[in-house]
Amino acid sequence: MIGRGSIKSLPRSQPAATGRSMSFLRLKNLTKRFGDFVAVDDLSLDIEKGEFVSLLGPSGCGKTTTLQMIAGLHDPSAGSIELEGRDLTHVPPNKRGLGIVFQSYALFPHLTAFENIAFGLEMRGVSPGERDERVRRALDQVRLSAFADRHPKALSGGQRQRVALARALVIEPPVLLLDEPLSNLDAKLREEMQLELRILQQNIGVTTILVTHDQSEALSMSDRIVVMNRGKAIQIDSPLSLYEAPGDAFVSGFVGKTNLMEGEVSGPKAVTVNGKRLTAGHGGLSKGTSVRVSLRPEKLILGKPSRGLTGKIGAAVFHGSHWLYTLDTPLGDMIAVTPNTGEAPWKSGSSVSLSWPDGALRVLPVEAGNG
Repeated sequence: MIGRGSIKSLPRSQPAATGRSMSFLRLKNLTKRFGDFVAVDDLSLDIEKGEFVSLLGPSGCGKTTTLQMIAGLHDPSAGSIELEGRDLTHVPPNKRGLGIVFQSYALFPHLTAFENIAFGLEMRGVSPGERDERVRRALDQVRLSAFADRHPKALSGGQRQRVALARALVIEPPVLLLDEPLSNLDAKLREEMQLELRILQQNIGVTTILVTHDQSEALSMSDRIVVMNRGKAIQIDSPLSLYEAPGDAFVSGFVGKTNLMEGEVSGPKAVTVNGKRLTAGHGGLSKGTSVRVSLRPEKLILGKPSRGLTGKIGAAVFHGSHWLYTLDTPLGDMIAVTPNTGEAPWKSGSSVSLSWPDGALRVLPVEAGNG
């Protein structure tokens, strides 16, 4: 892992203070149609300088198309893109000055790591002396100084990813665009690179937009996340707020695991699920309103059977740091996640009590989750 002190970089730019009249990067009513198909539907988003924003969603949700419009690879059907007040909507990609890292890395196989990184500077007419200095600084930033003379085929997947990142950063772009750059790495290396990339981004202070379908990646790296579905931004929020207070059933189910139950409002602070009355705030919904009730698996507490709600253990799956249990309960089938304390797990068929902290139940209107 790299530490903060090992990166030589520009001074970090802090995100702009709230209340500024102009955002650093502004997407306004951005829309993209391919014939009758609407890939991105009226998306508006303000991004401050130094922010790390992730576009998260399933395949076909419009996140990559949005990134490609910012990069200039697709012209919007409607709407605008502004960078520091400058209209970029119809500016050619090579005139925008943005850094881009693709899923495939798109390295030139016949060029060394050094030459790949230098390519963009050469195209911009940077003098050889300055070019060499900036490339060596970029190699140092991504810890590849010892691999400068190697060709891509002689580098590991993680090293190729670093070369692609250095090539994007060496031009000192105002915005860094990342199109699922870690998806080709194995799980352990991907996790390591998430941390390295986030530390590097924070130290350099470059405004960054990441496209990903990986919820854990977005949660661990972002200042804010834009959850997209069917071309629309469903919720824009901090990782913690998205996870703890999802706006609808789609967000609740897509951002992390959840137990999602059908129910209805049965009182001022109560809902009923499968005939069981549960205490839960619902924002003043009318009695009888159909709702979905979300409960995160790690919020479900298992204990010895008592007079309260009980369930029966189905399967117990070991994940190293935690156990995942399937449960047959009066509320329906559920899953629970408990930390691995080194003690023996609950056995299949065991009866257990079920409880959760106050406020753990999230009540979501059915209409909001259907989109």
